[in-house]
Amino acid sequence: MTEPVRTHRAKSVVDAARLHHAQARHQRGLTLVEGPDLVRDVVAAGANIVEVFGIDPPGGSDQIPVDRRALGRLAGTGSPRGPVAVVQIPEERIDLERNLLVSVGVSDPGNVGTMIRTAAAFGWGFAYMSGSADPWAPKVVRAGAGGQFQTSIKGVADLDELERFTLVATVVSGGRALDEVDERPVALLIGEESHGLDPVVVATAAHRVTIPTSGPTESLNAAVAAGIAVYELSRRSGEQTTDV
Repeated sequence: MTEPVRTHRAKSVVDAARLHHAQARHQRGLTLVEGPDLVRDVVAAGANIVEVFGIDPPGGSDQIPVDRRALGRLAGTGSPRGPVAVVQIPEERIDLERNLLVSVGVSDPGNVGTMIRTAAAFGWGFAYMSGSADPWAPKVVRAGAGGQFQTSIKGVADLDELERFTLVATVVSGGRALDEVDERPVALLIGEESHGLDPVVVATAAHRVTIPTSGPTESLNAAVAAGIAVYELSRRSGEQTTDV
């Protein structure tokens, strides 16, 4: 018997759509992943898929059939492609053997997602502090291209939790060159691009580094700065092993 199509008011759709809210994600330990490529990638990364919703799913598929209005509610995007999967959030942890990229209050979902994608690409872990966009928000998962499921991630309350790492603060000017940082593992601190890192955070770091620029731009986008710094620090230590 063909499974009935769920509408936007169906309980399973309503429950899944609530995962766009942080409280529901944290209470249930679940998030949403949208699109065939991203769903495939997180499955390949070993993510635990709870259920999948799609329009006109192929025969023999485990997808739950929904109408377009329901899919739009689940996806949260203007032109949802589907499918949309409900995925278990992995247990958060810090890998003490890896370098760590740290979001210190970076609030933009696109920036945080890109930072996670960069960390995963270079074999770094990722940590986030108060004020940062939630790494498990669907928008951040989408921006991170599923990197959340390919590396270690953990929220930290303060820098004392990173005492096993050499703290490296990024500053707009007056810092050392990246290739002068020899210690490993490092925790690279990236602040909100509008105001940078708090002076107290900068003072706590063992090193302050600056990315030199030759143009008139006053500062770099947070995710761009993170990408350059991660690349340079990885190249310096021989950790870059594949083409990206």
